[in-house]
Amino acid sequence: MSVDMNFKLETLQAITDNFSEKHNVGSGGYGTVYKGLYKGEEIAVKRLHHVVGLDDKEFKNEFGNLRKVQHENVVKLVGFCYESKNHFFEQGGKEFWAPLTERILCFEFMQGGTLDKHIADDSCDLDWPTCYKIIKGTCEGINHLHTAYEKSIFHLDIKPGNILLDSNNNAKVADLGLSRFVSTNTFVTKTIKGTQCYMPPEFGKSGHISSKYDVFSLGVLIINVMDGNRGLTRYREMRTEQFVNHVKRNWNARLKEKPGHPSHKIESLQVNKCVVLALKCVQYDRNKRPSTNDIVDELEQLDIEIKKLSLASDDYQIGQALDALELNSSIEDLSSQLPSPDQLLVSSISGPGQLDVVILYAFDCSISTTAWRTVDDGIFWMVQEKLTHYIDSCMGYIYFMMDGNTYTSDMKLVDPEENKATGYKSFVWRRVPCTENMASGLEEAHKMISNRGYPNGVILLFSDGLIHKGDFFDGAEEFKSKVPVHTFTLGGVEYNEGLGAIAANSPGGKFHSIPVPERPMLSTRFSLLLDSIFDRTTEDEESPSPSSETQPLDVVLVYAFDCTKSTLAWAKMDRSIFWMVQERLTRLEDSCMGYIYPMLTPNNYTSDMKVVDPAESKATGYTAFDWRRLPCTKTMASGLAEAHKMLRNRGNQNGIILFFSDGLINKGDFFDGTENFKSEVPVHTFTLGGDAYNEGLQAIADNSRSGMFHPVPVPDRPELSVRFSELLDSLLLGTKTN
Repeated sequence: MSVDMNFKLETLQAITDNFSEKHNVGSGGYGTVYKGLYKGEEIAVKRLHHVVGLDDKEFKNEFGNLRKVQHENVVKLVGFCYESKNHFFEQGGKEFWAPLTERILCFEFMQGGTLDKHIADDSCDLDWPTCYKIIKGTCEGINHLHTAYEKSIFHLDIKPGNILLDSNNNAKVADLGLSRFVSTNTFVTKTIKGTQCYMPPEFGKSGHISSKYDVFSLGVLIINVMDGNRGLTRYREMRTEQFVNHVKRNWNARLKEKPGHPSHKIESLQVNKCVVLALKCVQYDRNKRPSTNDIVDELEQLDIEIKKLSLASDDYQIGQALDALELNSSIEDLSSQLPSPDQLLVSSISGPGQLDVVILYAFDCSISTTAWRTVDDGIFWMVQEKLTHYIDSCMGYIYFMMDGNTYTSDMKLVDPEENKATGYKSFVWRRVPCTENMASGLEEAHKMISNRGYPNGVILLFSDGLIHKGDFFDGAEEFKSKVPVHTFTLGGVEYNEGLGAIAANSPGGKFHSIPVPERPMLSTRFSLLLDSIFDRTTEDEESPSPSSETQPLDVVLVYAFDCTKSTLAWAKMDRSIFWMVQERLTRLEDSCMGYIYPMLTPNNYTSDMKVVDPAESKATGYTAFDWRRLPCTKTMASGLAEAHKMLRNRGNQNGIILFFSDGLINKGDFFDGTENFKSEVPVHTFTLGGDAYNEGLQAIADNSRSGMFHPVPVPDRPELSVRFSELLDSLLLGTKTN
């Protein structure tokens, strides 16, 4: 048939029984498809919907694209119909005649239907040779659209429902209704109406379109074919190599030939290549995704290599050659080609959907306070990081300057590339006047979420417990929210009753009575609490996380001596013990290490705690400690209470305090009351030389759970002492020593 065949409307009505339901074979966003028999040949008749203001544009767009495309892996256009006739209408009690235009496209009929009918949540019901043929054919069809014409054609809605199969299960790309001819490689638009779960991250963030839009969608489609519709979810839950092995293991079990047979090895190679290509296609950074031309070349090269091997004289030679090819392919692909999990966009097909969160700083932000630092330096970035796992999510904030009766607020799409180190580049920081009695910000936060048009929103309200009713909260207890409002105290109990009432007036909200720790980013308990709020799971925040061998270990080193000047004790701690502990904690994932040392003369102390970074060593030094300098009195300079608080904020029971004294500081200087401090975690005490305070060190250890005083002085070069090294192993790694 000629592509330029202009069908009469009456002809198409005749071959479809006037577009009857019995001829209906499918429906999409732009039209309904009917099967008809024309001159002994089946054709698909796509009757476009009557959408005011869109029909002409969409019809001309799709027809203009399709009439130029000739490729074995793109569905063939065989004709069209564009006719206007008067029709009788009744509307608003009036009867009238008006022209109605029929816009119809006719294609070759694909007896195999759509690919999505073969894909379930966990698998595809087609055998591997068929799947491989479909994957390769789809890639070649998309590559033709991208490269064969003076202006590239971007499909922009690649998904299994738009891949048609003929009677031999050859794949053909269909439904170019969204496609655009473009003269350059990229442009920006917000008018695409494609399928959400196949859209790449750059489009959701900025409306950016390039050839890599289709590449991303193609990667998701291949994953669906190889591991079912939940494949992306499984990839997200595994390490990259684990997911690849999971897919290979599943297909190896399904392959017809037994392991060791040349056909089995060939198909295993194809499985390996396709899953690797798919994961490269769905990388977050579009610049790291391959082009469709690269994808087709890789598949073609694999086929050439396999074809060469098939010419070998016997199965044994073929098997040996395939073993070598599989080994080389595996090493190359898994070590250098596979993206890491953080390069994958977790789309809504496989993971959490969109979530919008607004943070309320329900306290006076005219000046910097502990509450301000807790929310701005900790909670803000914890929420940001967690929302990167929810596609197309927004984060907002509202804070108040009480002196000037103004508030600042904004809301924006979460950008995974922004973090605490880089800061936010695209918040507007709008300053708006307000009255004191709306300063809780509930109404404004609710409006921000409502304007997004999504029901999946959460408000997090943080109060410092110091602002009285009449300042920030007049009427806030009565506000009815349509989204959950979770309220928190940053310290103090002045307004706990009001915080409880605010949460109770929202669906699913809760007042969390345990104060937020000053260092929330180090608190496992607080992090799990946020996870439970965002994932709508149940979390018992009152009880600590259960202890297990796999839990991280948190250690705080206390330098219980005057660190105003360098001494032998200081040298032992800072140049040796510090790094010995660091090295051991690198073996326990997600462990934290902290330190506290006092400067007795100016009456202040320095401390910090951070997750152990295996890349940091004695040679490189620490790059991420804050070295916070805080005032103190002599009676707290032992640092026990502060060390205990640092561990408690982490929220798990697997913590240890290592307390080192130089034996030279007398009672009345560092240790007033220290012997009576009760610790919930083990405190192991050591002397760095001298025995002036051994009795106190013994009491400190005895007043802790499972602590111990180690009376043998720490050697001058602890890193060279086998006995001291084994002692640290027994305390930190749980090994047994004599």
